[in-house]
Parts: sequence; C-alpha cells; structure tokens
Amino acid sequence: MNIMRQMIWGGMLLLAGCGFQLRGQAQLPPELAVVFVQSVQGVGTPPGILSRRLQTVLTGNGVTVVRDPAQATATITILNEGSGRRAVAADRFNVKREYFLAYNAAYQVKLANGKTLIPAETITTNRSLLFDENRVLGFEAAQESLVDSMADELAWQIIRRLQAVKA
Repeated sequence: MNIMRQMIWGGMLLLAGCGFQLRGQAQLPPELAVVFVQSVQGVGTPPGILSRRLQTVLTGNGVTVVRDPAQATATITILNEGSGRRAVAADRFNVKREYFLAYNAAYQVKLANGKTLIPAETITTNRSLLFDENRVLGFEAAQESLVDSMADELAWQIIRRLQAVKA
C-alpha cells in the first residue's frame, strides 16, 4: 500500500514538473455571461453538430445559453459548418485505403449593443481515417465518431478565441 502511494505521488510530481495541468473553466469576458447561439444553416434546417456542441461547452464553462436573443448579452452565429472526406490513398486495385476528413466552420460574435466582438472567422480541423473492407460498418461508425470529435475541437477553438478577445 505504501509503495502504491509513493508511485501515485511520484506520478503526480512528474506530471506537475512537465507543466501538465487540467483544463479548468475558461475565463470569458463578462460580456459573454449570457449567450445566444444561432446557426445559419437554412430555414427549417436543424442546427449542425458544432452549434449543439458549442452550447454544451459554453454551459460547462459557466455561460448561460438562452433561446431568446433578446435576453443575451452576446450572440455567436455559426455562419456555416460542414464536414467532408476525400480519398488520399488506394491500393493497386484502386480500393481506397485512407481518407482525409475535414470539418470547417465560420462564425462571428456580436454583443447586444451591436458591436462586433469577433468578425467572421473560419476555423478548421482534420483527421485521417483508414478503411478496411472487412469492417465497413465500423468504418462508418469511426467516421461519425471522428466528426463528433472534430466538432468538439472546433467548439473549444471558439472558446479559446473568446478567452483571448478583449471586449
């Protein structure tokens, strides 16, 4: 038991020494305390994955996300978002073996007083995905999981950008 405790403390000291620290809550400007997130996907089109993930990440960082823009101190508008894939490697029988997945989005942030906090910016992330014809269903599930992961990454890119801005 004593050896196990020493190993745990040693591991913690090692992590602390290399600069590792858990990502705490984002320190966002007070103007972003109450936010409305809107998606300009088209009339009748449900919001994309990024819009939903961004709302979750904002809420997890102490921001109140409202459904009525009149109640918000700021509006984050997802101008467009989408993902796609393209083949980057094939075998000698022209069977695609590797794909490049990309997720792109454009957004802007405006304050309730009409001031543009962040003008339209484009963000992107990408991943590669290997294909195995023996696991076609697994390939589709892996692609869906990677798209979800990339949407999370873009949501965090927006959060970090909001942290860096001075209103």
